[in-house]
Amino acid sequence: MSSIVAGRLEDLPSDIRRHLGAFRHRVFVQRLHWEIPGVSAHATSEWDEFDGGSTVHLVALSADEKVCGCARLMPTTGPYLLREIFPELAGQDGAPPSSPTIWEMSRFAGSGIPNHRTGSTSGMPLFPYAMVLALSFGATRVIGVVSRPVARLYRRFGLDLRVTGVKSAPGCADIVACSINLDPATFDRLHCDPVTLLNSITRFEPLRLPEPDMLPGHSHHSGYAFSAHFW
Repeated sequence: MSSIVAGRLEDLPSDIRRHLGAFRHRVFVQRLHWEIPGVSAHATSEWDEFDGGSTVHLVALSADEKVCGCARLMPTTGPYLLREIFPELAGQDGAPPSSPTIWEMSRFAGSGIPNHRTGSTSGMPLFPYAMVLALSFGATRVIGVVSRPVARLYRRFGLDLRVTGVKSAPGCADIVACSINLDPATFDRLHCDPVTLLNSITRFEPLRLPEPDMLPGHSHHSGYAFSAHFW
């Protein structure tokens, strides 16, 4: 993982956008055999209806500028997966959240990214970058729909992953809705510094960062000096 970029789909350079679509197709369609509406049998890229608008894409690039990891973040004030595709996971008495401080992460994947903590290669080294990027947009919590094996992987990585809504629903036996609080304890568990991570992300979008002392839940970390590159 040589560099990390982020931006809305329309703001990403065309070559990165093209390689991102191909990478997602290899991971989610060819390897995981997901059936995604709108993705034909002859497609070479994977996109869906949640990729546009205010969705922010995080892309990891290798030394030879190939995509080796990705994630996407979207505010829950608009359409997102849990609300539109998996509302049953919220339970009969619950409702998927709608708040500018709660963002959803999906399409998280990585391939061959060195993990200096374990000496192995996986996609998990990209995870803290997705969390701090959501934090920079004012999020205090990230939610998502994951398979049970992935939930166990996150917990082994040291994350305080909490199941939200129901633990299972008809037709969704192997997946759960979960959340992670973006508090200082989370970044301590990840053994990373939010400022360093955020400063290493190159942005291709004009979203304005909140002032450091306005970040929810981080008022006592007023020494954070968030900055990023904009193109």
